[in-house]
Amino acid sequence: MTDEEQAEQLHRCLGDDSLPLDVRTAGALTLLFGLQHTKLLELTVHDVIDDHVTVALNLAGRHLPLPPEVARLVRAQRDKCQARWQLDHTACTTPWLFPGQEPARPLGATYLNLKLRRHGIAPRAGRNNARLALATDLSASVLADFTDTSISSATRWTGYARRDWLDCIASRRQI
Repeated sequence: MTDEEQAEQLHRCLGDDSLPLDVRTAGALTLLFGLQHTKLLELTVHDVIDDHVTVALNLAGRHLPLPPEVARLVRAQRDKCQARWQLDHTACTTPWLFPGQEPARPLGATYLNLKLRRHGIAPRAGRNNARLALATDLSASVLADFTDTSISSATRWTGYARRDWLDCIASRRQI
């Protein structure tokens, strides 16, 4: 996937109201942050931290701040799912951010992949492109924390980006 194709898909997620809200939200988070669908589908409405100024996602105890356009989508998705959960909270104790057909389960990762592709979003290529872009700007340890992935996976991505972090390590040592 080219950067232009990824940008076009991200713009569709952010601005095309004809796409379903869950597709727009999951697509934007995948294309921008390279998050795995299994991580997205573990999120609950309580993982959306909203202080009415900024919005962040709680990923394994770390807060991932969201840009305003993505925050708007995540807020809308949270509100929609919270309202649905309030109507049927006796059937489910977990208010999923991406609920499945059965209230007690989140959406399936395979189904989300198919749904994104059906609406013209390339989830795997978009995630890989986003991770490569992040790996050019972040060290492996920061990338692992940022995307909630293993350090070995983040190290591979920074290796693909071929960025030399020795200057960063040297400057941290002087502090």
